[in-house]
Amino acid sequence: MRLTVIGCSGSAPGPDAACSCYLVEQDGWRLLLDLGTGAVGPLQRHAPVTALDAVFVTHAHGDHCDDLVALAYLRSVAGDAGVLPVYGPSAVESRLADRLSAHRGFAFGPAPERIGPYRVRTAVARHQVENWAVRLDDQLCYTGDSAPCDALDDLAHGCAVVLAEASGFDDETVPNHLTAGDAGRLARRAEAQLLVLTHIRPWHRDRAADLLAEAARHSSCPVVLATAGLTLTL
Repeated sequence: MRLTVIGCSGSAPGPDAACSCYLVEQDGWRLLLDLGTGAVGPLQRHAPVTALDAVFVTHAHGDHCDDLVALAYLRSVAGDAGVLPVYGPSAVESRLADRLSAHRGFAFGPAPERIGPYRVRTAVARHQVENWAVRLDDQLCYTGDSAPCDALDDLAHGCAVVLAEASGFDDETVPNHLTAGDAGRLARRAEAQLLVLTHIRPWHRDRAADLLAEAARHSSCPVVLATAGLTLTL
């Protein structure tokens, strides 16, 4: 399984990164996790828009789903791209319905037990809208946006790599999100082998080293920062 970070900025695009989007590839199969604001641009450096097999969207906030509209447009211009399955909470389709009305080619629905080569588990995490954290096999657990909660702990436990948001610091008020410290504690409880911090808000980019340090203080595994174009073999 190969993970490529397409976008890793939280809440809004940053100067060096689009919003949340991650390309997972295995055996020639391409799955996107989220497609937030600005992400469809850099996505095209890594995969043709007509060569995607499915999209999983964690929740209906723009920094995680709004570039589905641009993806639909590009696929329609490209011609016979087929129907692309899009899995996630029903609110994602509702949010985008008006903007997608001119384009066809998406089939929205709940996540099945398998998506292509991946065994899929989801958990409804703690956010101000319904957020589905997702686990692929025992290799990758992606939090989406979530405050610490038992459902997220259960989903992540025993997973090799935890891809977790780090939307601030423990000494800040960060409702409905993980801090860097929360991400480190989650990785420790999960007994993960690697923690990848993502969803870094633009106003925190110049404190990336501090985010890493806070997570590392609480994690029992190595911690790396997601950056646009980072590729990991899991």
